[in-house]
Amino acid sequence: AGVSTQSTGEKWSMWKNDGCPSLTKASDKAKQQQQQQKPVRRTVRPMDLSSDKFDLGNSTLTDLWNICPDNLAACQDSNRNFTPDTYKFFEECIEQLEPDSGVEKQYYLTNDTAFVWRSLRLLAQQSIPYFQHIQNTKNLTLTDNLQNIVGIIGKEHKKESGMECN
Repeated sequence: AGVSTQSTGEKWSMWKNDGCPSLTKASDKAKQQQQQQKPVRRTVRPMDLSSDKFDLGNSTLTDLWNICPDNLAACQDSNRNFTPDTYKFFEECIEQLEPDSGVEKQYYLTNDTAFVWRSLRLLAQQSIPYFQHIQNTKNLTLTDNLQNIVGIIGKEHKKESGMECN
């Protein structure tokens, strides 16, 4: 009994000295060896900058990249401007704010935080002077300020279109 205990102790000591490898079958050792091998590195081809067409390594990306020879011009094209006209964006809101519209205050678009955020982004991009109005009326909430600005936009549009303004 003492010899088998000594043999077991030696085996345990050898296992510990080997870094505690897995005690599963030998096929697992082959898998471990495969995992320890370094991955194959792909060589990167330098791009030919003299050509009008670029190969990005993926046919879909290559087709997308090569649609227009001048990508900066494509980005600045007027067809790429998706920002709506200020009046058209606020048209429904202007109608809601009219006294005879019959829309209750709680259902105004200006009470929707997403609409307020989009409105302020649009105004910041296209109509900076309206922010001076917000600065002059600091005591009002953002919703009230936006309602005032929408009212001003509506009045300006009526003046431009030649309609009577109160």
